[in-house]
Amino acid sequence: MRGFIGTSQSDNISEAIAQATKGLKKADLLILIAPFIKAAKAAEYLAEKYPGTPMIGTTSAYYTAKSTDDSSIMVIALAGVTVSTGVITNTRKAPVTSILEFEENLCSIEPEAANTVCLEFNTGNEERVLATINSVLRRYDISLAGSSSYGTPLGDKNQIIYNGQLMADTAVYAFVKNNAGNILVGKENIYKRLSEKPHFATLVDRNTKTLFQLDDTPAHEIYTSETGVEKEGIVENMLVNPLGRAAGEDTFITATTSLDMNGVMFNGKAVFENETIYIMEPDDINQVSQDTVNHITDSLNNTSFTLCFDSVNRFRYIAGIGFLDEYLANLSALGTYAGILGVGEQINNQHVNQTLVYVVFE
Repeated sequence: MRGFIGTSQSDNISEAIAQATKGLKKADLLILIAPFIKAAKAAEYLAEKYPGTPMIGTTSAYYTAKSTDDSSIMVIALAGVTVSTGVITNTRKAPVTSILEFEENLCSIEPEAANTVCLEFNTGNEERVLATINSVLRRYDISLAGSSSYGTPLGDKNQIIYNGQLMADTAVYAFVKNNAGNILVGKENIYKRLSEKPHFATLVDRNTKTLFQLDDTPAHEIYTSETGVEKEGIVENMLVNPLGRAAGEDTFITATTSLDMNGVMFNGKAVFENETIYIMEPDDINQVSQDTVNHITDSLNNTSFTLCFDSVNRFRYIAGIGFLDEYLANLSALGTYAGILGVGEQINNQHVNQTLVYVVFE
């Protein structure tokens, strides 16, 4: 398997696509990452240049070993893989209407658990989409990794990219089978539990991702009591002390994105009634990063390409403590990699915040 990364800062979209694809002759899959205002034309020009090549993508920012960028275009190309792509439509109300085609597309590449992955981008409604498509993926033991679109201007609809077009209220996917080795999917969590004291979600609205109460007490009061952060500072402090949903010894991160005047917490990931919630704090990020790299290199014979689905807010925190350059350097031990920054990440049947989800090709 071979991975290609090309970028361009040009505001001339045709020129940007030419620069970002310089040296790229053909590919089995194209992944386009572009800021919202450039995405439509960039998708159109990329499709014209490589007619018939499957393409997925999203409006987002990106990073490489050298830099991060939220105003430029990145083209990722994969070769040496077998690919089948498709779209989940009407994600807000009825994603299940796309499920038969989803399974047919998966079966068309004769998937194997060790060497096949589902890559996914979506415009929202993540929990509903994941619940639908994982009814298929778990039967075939296929892992999923994905990202929620980012950078949509106020008043516009979130968009993802599929075969040269932008689409709203959708999730786009690519089943990718590595013809030369295995694929490893995993996540990195830079937070640990602030204390071993669990809290229980006693009043929620999962449809609006709203958390009203923990332990039959207003959730913001529990948060303030444990962190010392007043209500007005809770949203910004999510970079330091997000919430964590416990699943055994594992924890899945959710972050509050806004509060209303009564302190009701609106989150990037839905909290369900009776779930166990912990307040989190930063772990030793350097050690966590090195452990991630060591786990990957111990699990695979070699690494040819790594795709990272990462969090804008996680990056804000890492950059804010002055660790970003070292963090990107740590990932370089894996060889060539590309990072896609979003406002939410997906791994298997979980939608999470402030988490790295990685896909490593052997």
